[in-house]
Amino acid sequence: MQNELQYIDEHIIVKESIISRFISYLQSFNNDKNTSQKNESNKKNKLNILKKIMKFFLYSLNFYNKTLFFLSKSYANRAAKYLKLVSNKYDVILSSHGPFSSILLANKIKKINTKIFWIADFRDALINDTAFKNNSTFYRKLYNIIINKADYISGISQACIDEYSPYFQGRNIVIHNGYDYDDLLTLMTTKQEKQKKFTMVYPGGLYSGERDLSIVFKAIGELITEKLLSKDRIEVYYMGNDFSILKQQAETYNLMDICISFGKVNREKSLQFQLNSHILLLASWNSIGNTGVITGKFLEYMMINKPIICTVTGNLPNSQLKTMIKTANNGIVWEEANNEIDYPVLKQYILDQYNRFINDQELLFNPDLNHIESFNYKNITMEFISIINIINNSKMETVYDNCS
Repeated sequence: MQNELQYIDEHIIVKESIISRFISYLQSFNNDKNTSQKNESNKKNKLNILKKIMKFFLYSLNFYNKTLFFLSKSYANRAAKYLKLVSNKYDVILSSHGPFSSILLANKIKKINTKIFWIADFRDALINDTAFKNNSTFYRKLYNIIINKADYISGISQACIDEYSPYFQGRNIVIHNGYDYDDLLTLMTTKQEKQKKFTMVYPGGLYSGERDLSIVFKAIGELITEKLLSKDRIEVYYMGNDFSILKQQAETYNLMDICISFGKVNREKSLQFQLNSHILLLASWNSIGNTGVITGKFLEYMMINKPIICTVTGNLPNSQLKTMIKTANNGIVWEEANNEIDYPVLKQYILDQYNRFINDQELLFNPDLNHIESFNYKNITMEFISIINIINNSKMETVYDNCS
């Protein structure tokens, strides 16, 4: 993030208050993904015991939910002091949720400069936030601010803006996240390794098993049993902190030994693994109350430009990911809600790609490159610019009408 600031003419860095830093430290007790592993290996560690006690105490006070509003409001208030001096210099403000403070801050700027045009952007759906039910008053306030004060809305998916659409007819747009080819510049000059085995790769978290690749292991296991695929010619590479979960998903089909963990790696190393692999594995979910999930990993995969196998658990078919992958023609999707149709397709797809690898042929892959290019951040930026141009044209028309 610091490196990217060099491309911005003016920027303000708002420092955390002492109270905010202290609260963030307390919240880290809940967010430390490695705490349970540390406790298992060193149960006598006094610091970890203290963390357990503090975590229990803070949960009993509903601390984590109550502090969301305080931290968001605290940041917005401090940032507004800086922006109050310069807000009249600008015509447009673009806020992006999360975090929640972006909505509060945009609202404050709107009050200072009523003529400013507010585009409220959503990279995450507000209504789907897990804390919504626990602090509905705070979230309802944010919702009311948006529908009463924002001038235009955009979102990463249709699900992100559906809840506001009735109030913003003709003033809403879906703008997906994207990828930046600059991330690959140094890697593309490196010679890609040719894998000796048919390699699938999954980098990232598995969200306590909500992201589930079991169906892939089932298909591989059946192909091995049917003697259509050789177990010693296939590997699944994993990068992240949830390897134990992946092994559990593979264990049912006796495929733990084809799974290889490289632990948590940096982004450059992760991209290198993806470029060297044959198949990119993706996992998500689509269920009532939690739709429109588009993982950032999928957008990264579009940049890598390799075949994708995506698994979507949940009780709803026709997920957003399935639509996007089908449109891009860069892989296949198995949906739990459409298992009878999707599973045979998944199994055959794995077999076909494996056979082409064995016969030293190019894998089946014919993506719509023009469509994929639309997710290049340069093109996504142009979509936001088009909204601003609409605003400027509208202002010019208003001036013209007044002159007439």
